[in-house]
Amino acid sequence: MSEPSQFRHYQIIQDADGNNVELVRNADQVSVLSFDMTRLEYAHCHVLLEPLANRSAFEDACTALQKRGHPALARLIEFGEDEGNPFYITSNVDGETLRSFLGRQQELPGWLAIMIASRALETAVAVCERGEFMTSTPLESFRILQSAPQAVQVIAADFSVLESTAAKKRALKTGFEKQAKFLRSFLSEQGSGPTLPDHPLQAADFTELLDACLSAAGVGAIAAMRELRSTLQRLAPDHLSGEIPTAHKPRALLAPLLANYQEVARGLTNLVRIQSQRLDMANPYSMRGTLTKTGRTVLIEQVPPARIACPSVKEADDAVLKASRKRENTSLLTLALVNEAEDVTCLAEEVVEGISLADVMRERRFLEVQEAYLVLAALDSALAQLEKSSLQTAKLRLEDIFFLTGFAREDPRSTKLLVSKLNEWPAFNVIVRAHPTLASMCGRGTDPAVLMPPARHPGNSPWHAGWLAALCRFLLGLDAPAGMVVEPQGGARERETVARLLDDELAKLADSKPAQRADFLARYARVIQHYDLAAPVELPQKKSGTKSAKVTGLSPSPKTTPVTKPQVKRESLPPAKSAVAAALTTGGAASGESPNIGFAELLFKSGDRDAAPPDAPDWARAAASAPPTLPEHFVADDGVPMWLKAAVFIGGSMVLGGIFAHFSGDALWLKKRAAAAPPTGVNATAAVPSVPAATAPTVPKAVPIEAPVMVAPPDDDVPSGPGVSLSLPPGAAGLRDQLSSEPPRNAPP
Repeated sequence: MSEPSQFRHYQIIQDADGNNVELVRNADQVSVLSFDMTRLEYAHCHVLLEPLANRSAFEDACTALQKRGHPALARLIEFGEDEGNPFYITSNVDGETLRSFLGRQQELPGWLAIMIASRALETAVAVCERGEFMTSTPLESFRILQSAPQAVQVIAADFSVLESTAAKKRALKTGFEKQAKFLRSFLSEQGSGPTLPDHPLQAADFTELLDACLSAAGVGAIAAMRELRSTLQRLAPDHLSGEIPTAHKPRALLAPLLANYQEVARGLTNLVRIQSQRLDMANPYSMRGTLTKTGRTVLIEQVPPARIACPSVKEADDAVLKASRKRENTSLLTLALVNEAEDVTCLAEEVVEGISLADVMRERRFLEVQEAYLVLAALDSALAQLEKSSLQTAKLRLEDIFFLTGFAREDPRSTKLLVSKLNEWPAFNVIVRAHPTLASMCGRGTDPAVLMPPARHPGNSPWHAGWLAALCRFLLGLDAPAGMVVEPQGGARERETVARLLDDELAKLADSKPAQRADFLARYARVIQHYDLAAPVELPQKKSGTKSAKVTGLSPSPKTTPVTKPQVKRESLPPAKSAVAAALTTGGAASGESPNIGFAELLFKSGDRDAAPPDAPDWARAAASAPPTLPEHFVADDGVPMWLKAAVFIGGSMVLGGIFAHFSGDALWLKKRAAAAPPTGVNATAAVPSVPAATAPTVPKAVPIEAPVMVAPPDDDVPSGPGVSLSLPPGAAGLRDQLSSEPPRNAPP
């Protein structure tokens, strides 16, 4: 077998016989499958067979396609001329052509035919909005792939970047309306509503009408194409049951070049027990299995061999395997193993018990402005950890971003969260998939980078503000993938302001001056603050004149810092509602106002309860942000229980009263001490007689003298107290005389 040929940093893919994998061959061009060894993804190399007659027109066409990307169009990565042969390189579309798919069908379900026609019209509109780039054979240039159990996508993989006579004819006079009428009548005759899913139609007739309709599409027919799509959408059923039948599933482009199921199973003998061979067409290269030693559920996927990839893929997987085992990389999806046996290299990825961002967008279609900020702020922490790990990750899709909510994927609560707003979720953390997968390398899923304009110097990290801006356009529904075009209702002003902000960040990227993520998030937060989008909505009050402490959300707002101060390090993500408050409040009173708070209120409303330290475990942060558990009738207007206030008041009064009584001498414990009897021995204090001022300049203090005490007989009544004369034992009289005649010690001689 010959060695794979290489063009610049693109390796030309070969099949098992050593032949180049050709995708398109006609009178205009030859397209082959290649592998980008820099970005670790597959690409299509289009080589034009004729020299350029108008170089500037060719460059202008390729530049227009680069600047205005779309998820329904293959991304134009690079273009130029090599030894007189013009070329352009696009990202891979991992599906078969529409002509090939429809040619092997005898009949099609009515709902599937309407879905294919609608997706093809969406793609044709996206192509025509950028210019006259429709090819003369649209069924060969459009590829179809399955993105969900009941959904397909149609993506344009080829473009007409040279002036052609077909484009001029479409520009002068279009026959689209006539062809659209034929297609509309054909599908309307099949019926609509609940009977359409079970009604088959002839695939040959549908293929002929769809081909004629797309061939007549042009820039002047954009409005007519949108009208036809809306008409077809009304014919489609509201709800679908089941999946696309196996005979009608589109084939994956890369599947024939990889090892089969039995070869993968043999390579993982005694390591992984594969549970099922059933493939998920949204990710047809992964299989579910269980680790033999630990029993953990994993996704098995083979690493492409050297003839259809490069050794950098295996090196990247090994680096992620090593990095994901470190404790500080908690935001990276864990790789369980990377194994190589019997010429088949496989990896095992732990199944994420969470919700992917792609699932959320598929269910919600678009997010609100404040919800999108929650996603971006949480993702910023994961991206910072990804940068710190020094992994060479160059691509993140919506399918590579996961929300960990603490619920299992099959839990009914996870299904409920999919239709709930993110600021109503109890809490979530974001993790990302940093290792390259076959689905990612093949171009499946939604990559936000398709909206990014080319930049010669994008910066040291690909995760800059421009990438966040491109992702945010998907989150807000401004550039929805094929089949997800929506028109959000309400919030037009703030959405328009955020859209201008996103366009500004993408323009900076085009000028090779990408901004930092912290600056972009600060500007985004100021927009939310300006429109007061995160202001709490109070519930109806039971009593007039009182303010409820409960707001819409699941946790109270903690003490926060201004968003204009970029955070140096983000270790963990607080609960979702707290994240909004942390980004939008200023953390103090307004100018000219001073907060008034009592001592007891300060004691009970301490910040230690409202905010947990950043390095606290998940259960501690959840407890810190949990709502109060006391009933409402036990809580005062300010949220403090009445019995607790009374206890503090009574206890404080008793303590203060005892202190005052102690210093005034009226305390009970002082009186008891004075009335207590003296012990068996007392100290006698003898006063030294004073010295005249003439002989002694200073008056010394009395010197205490300890003397033995004669205990009186039991029948004597010896009073106690100060100033009592004590009887001395025999022999102590001389001591008394000595004390009375001895001068003071400090007296001068």
